[in-house]
Amino acid sequence: MTDSKISDERHHFPLFEGIFPVNRPQLLTYVVAGMVLAAVCIPQAIGYTKIAGMPVITGLYTILLPLLLFATFGSSRHSFVGADSATAAILAAGLAGIAVAASSDYVGLASFLALVTGILLLGARLLRLGFLADFLSRTVIIGFLTGIGIDIGIDIAVGELAGMAGLAGGGQNTILKMRSSQIYKSL
Repeated sequence: MTDSKISDERHHFPLFEGIFPVNRPQLLTYVVAGMVLAAVCIPQAIGYTKIAGMPVITGLYTILLPLLLFATFGSSRHSFVGADSATAAILAAGLAGIAVAASSDYVGLASFLALVTGILLLGARLLRLGFLADFLSRTVIIGFLTGIGIDIGIDIAVGELAGMAGLAGGGQNTILKMRSSQIYKSL
């Protein structure tokens, strides 16, 4: 390579690398895939706000804004960004002792944490640190995500038992509420 080509690569700011070039014959397929993704991910992201202790509207922000930013700065058209149960649980656990869930302080802290995380990820992208993910074992990643999924799934299922049984409320102490209810005593 010539010196001018090397300096061009070093100063190239990566934008829209995950989108371009667009395969025009498959454009309709891309649009349909985007609509299916939205139909699945928007309700799912809104559900994750419950886990994170955030107002419901933030679920829309966690799906739309990251996708727009990833389309701009990302390098892969096969990756997906947005909220998931693991990040929602980590956020809730990290902020639980600092502020009351869904309060303005809590939302402000969560927003600041998301902004700092985004800046760090953008910095990692610019420094081309994606190769570090190659050092993570597939077994470890699957184990971590499975454990988080089981834990969150149990928490959500137990939290919804009260509503399914016709009791007021839900969430914490659901089992105790069910034990003290008339439904349990009649069994």
